[in-house]
Amino acid sequence: MKYIKNLLNLGLISISFNLLLFGNCIANEIKLFYEIYYGPFKVGESEIQITPSKYTAIVYSVGLAKSIFPFYAKWETWIDKNGYPQKAIVYSNEKGKERKRLIYFKKEENKIVYQKLLPNCEEPENIFLEFPIYDELSSFIASFYINYNIYPRIRLPLFIKKKREYVRIEFKEIKNCELEKEKKECLYIEVYLPKKSELLERASEVEILLLKDKKVPLELRGKLPIFGSLVGKLRKIETL
Repeated sequence: MKYIKNLLNLGLISISFNLLLFGNCIANEIKLFYEIYYGPFKVGESEIQITPSKYTAIVYSVGLAKSIFPFYAKWETWIDKNGYPQKAIVYSNEKGKERKRLIYFKKEENKIVYQKLLPNCEEPENIFLEFPIYDELSSFIASFYINYNIYPRIRLPLFIKKKREYVRIEFKEIKNCELEKEKKECLYIEVYLPKKSELLERASEVEILLLKDKKVPLELRGKLPIFGSLVGKLRKIETL
């Protein structure tokens, strides 16, 4: 069913959006585990691995959602010391239909080399855009480390579908939240995304509860027409 695609895509980033001009602030290598819910029903899971040189995100359908809509996606982005993307590989398998993209970011030339590998291998295409620019995964990770006291509203460039698009992020307020029965403070953030993506169409508005101390999303909520909201909930954090 088409809306399940949108639900799962929020998990993967919802895995997509925001940016940072302030360098790569990652001190530890971590892995985040999320469960994705549509109402009371668990429809997917997502894993995000963060290291100083590479980000990896995986999302897949589970349970009844998997039987209706089997889906698996993996996004890998290699970054420089400032958190900007150098290379990305985006793979998805939707009901047995595979897609794969290879993207190189050459900031010295203001050039992006974009190549489709699956379902058919095509010749690389050179795309000239203004830098700095982020891919969807590196921008998502970068959003964890923005100083929202200084930048409560920010609009920054993002590479999607061979074009330079923009994501807008607004910090709204501090909220009380809970992780593993421990009281925490979270930053409530609203994100406005381009609807297109290298993977699937997605919700254009995402609400995030970002743990203030750990600087990772505790909860992500996407607004979808007719069907309402999908929620991604943090299940576990592992230090690698």
